Amino acid sequence: MVLKRVLVPDAMDKKIRRLAQKRGISQSALILEAVEAWLNASLQADRLTPFIGVIKGGAPNLSESIDDVVYR
Repeated sequence: MVLKRVLVPDAMDKKIRRLAQKRGISQSALILEAVEAWLNASLQADRLTPFIGVIKGGAPNLSESIDDVVYR
């Protein structure tokens, strides 16, 4: 393990303390869980990046009107 020191705003500290206590885990465990989730989400997004824009010729607002296209 590696020791990391971070400064958090007072309001965030209170939220961390409350949630850790509510879940019955240490603040460190809660923070590690949150960082792990963020890292996993970032990696997932990075895997999708190469596919952005691969479909040509679709409607420019396809992401906004997907329900119309799929459920027509």
